[in-house]
Amino acid sequence: MQIVFLHGLETGPYGKKYQALKQMFGTVVAPDCEGVKDPAVRLRIIQQHLEDEPGPFLVVGSSAGGLMALRLQQVDPRVACMVLCAPAIHTKTAAGLSPDGLPPTIIIHGIYDEIVPIDSSRCFRVPLLEVEDGHRLDNSIPLILLEVFRMKLTHMFGTKNALN
Repeated sequence: MQIVFLHGLETGPYGKKYQALKQMFGTVVAPDCEGVKDPAVRLRIIQQHLEDEPGPFLVVGSSAGGLMALRLQQVDPRVACMVLCAPAIHTKTAAGLSPDGLPPTIIIHGIYDEIVPIDSSRCFRVPLLEVEDGHRLDNSIPLILLEVFRMKLTHMFGTKNALN
């Protein structure tokens, strides 16, 4: 299973989360959408970047990257599971998104998030881990890595609680 990291709107593809994922899991595919605000253009860039990748994908999406992960899974069947970090699902761009039919997905969201209201994640009806952290989730990177590991195990062994 290939890990794909989708970065946020104000960051680039090779920040702290990417570095932590790469250190723990090795190769991480990280499309560069830096400076691109239009969601349709971002999605095209991501799709072009993944075009020749075999999949299946475990997509880790941060902020606007979380929104793009949700959009990507609508058009790419290789998305097998997702870990969404403070996903920007509070925006007009997220209108019409539904948790129905999603691959296994978990959201990690900081209760002190000053950018994306945590209530948007609370209302999305997928498993949610609320953490004592801000929008960047810098203090929660070990938890993000653990959840990515859990998702990989779940996909490999087909069990809901692979670590239990």
